[in-house]
Amino acid sequence: MEKHIIKQPQLDYLIEFIEELGREVDNFVLIGAQAMRFHLSDPRGTKDFDFVLNVNALRKTDHKIVDVLNKLGYEVVPESKRFQFFKRIPNSPEIMRLEFLASEKEKRQKDFRVTIQQSIHARACTGAEIALKECDYHSITLPLPDGTTKKIMIRVARPTVIAMLKLIAMDDRYENIRGPEETEHDRDEARIHTADIMIIIHHHIKDPGFKKAFWNQFGDETQLKHRILDILSSYFAGIDSPGIQLYAEFLQMQGKDIDEEGLKQALREIKFLIINSI
Repeated sequence: MEKHIIKQPQLDYLIEFIEELGREVDNFVLIGAQAMRFHLSDPRGTKDFDFVLNVNALRKTDHKIVDVLNKLGYEVVPESKRFQFFKRIPNSPEIMRLEFLASEKEKRQKDFRVTIQQSIHARACTGAEIALKECDYHSITLPLPDGTTKKIMIRVARPTVIAMLKLIAMDDRYENIRGPEETEHDRDEARIHTADIMIIIHHHIKDPGFKKAFWNQFGDETQLKHRILDILSSYFAGIDSPGIQLYAEFLQMQGKDIDEEGLKQALREIKFLIINSI
């Protein structure tokens, strides 16, 4: 099954990027919707690959990420300030897009970016340290024209981490922290993050170890743990709470019927995650 996890044509270019990184690929952890593909049978589609980077390790290596990106023909997404990169896939309308994130504890004093190496930045990300710890190696297999296969290994965040990061992203987007000019876009992103949270929890909540692992991942990060609990408790307090409303809006935009019993079931699953969390 694993050879079908990442879809073409992006699969070829992901493997190309990972091979060019060499041993430094161990300092990249896949998160976001592409990471969900390793944990769910039918995740939401996306063309973007989001990686949390090990800042300290990459600052010490002589292997320059910018050289890798230049060699492979990536360009900077202009408004990203060198933490998002893309390349156009030949003979296709598709693109390959990479985004780098790193610990907010490493961010610049007056900026939301983290300097990784010369000409390479990452977007500051709350919870990035947890993603670097709570991940596993997964294989991706590429069929070759001669009938053989090529297999690579990649570090992928666990579903507990993805859910945690999605909760933070949902909160940030819903609060529209980027300002009025981004209101519509942020609302749409909040809906998407909420839907991802719902599907992750629905898929894993029956696993007796999921709930324990979700709360244990915070370790000594008590402040972050309380923030996540606050988000869960406020966004999913009841059927009229923001999280459920965002989920209903997402379903409506997908052309799906709004089933009140389905919303109530989703709410019950979220509440089960909250019970005895501290």
